Amino acid sequence: MVGGPFISHTLNGRRFVCDAEDTAQIQVQGRNNEGKPNGDGSIRYTQSRVAGSLEGTNLVFDPANGDDDFLLELKNTGLPFDYSGTANDGTVWAGNCQITGELKFDYKEGTVPVTLTGTFQKQG
Repeated sequence: MVGGPFISHTLNGRRFVCDAEDTAQIQVQGRNNEGKPNGDGSIRYTQSRVAGSLEGTNLVFDPANGDDDFLLELKNTGLPFDYSGTANDGTVWAGNCQITGELKFDYKEGTVPVTLTGTFQKQG
């Protein structure tokens, strides 16, 4: 297995490469188990649902292509969109998500950190 960042991310049909220094993290949706202490010293376990997320990725954007406007409009719709991403080892992730958190465009570096929340599944 080859470790490392993603090669690219496709958001609603538009492909973005990402910074090679990224340390992207995917949390696959599912359940979170939690142990809670009881008064007699025993433990009970509860489960809660966890949304999927992709964090730690910086998309490379080009204002001349309108990439910044595209990302803002995509976020401002509030609607989920199709996602796919290709990791450095060739693994493809796909799902349906929305941009969460702030979009802070770094026009000097041409990158924007993006957090996505939704469903993510490894393909193949």
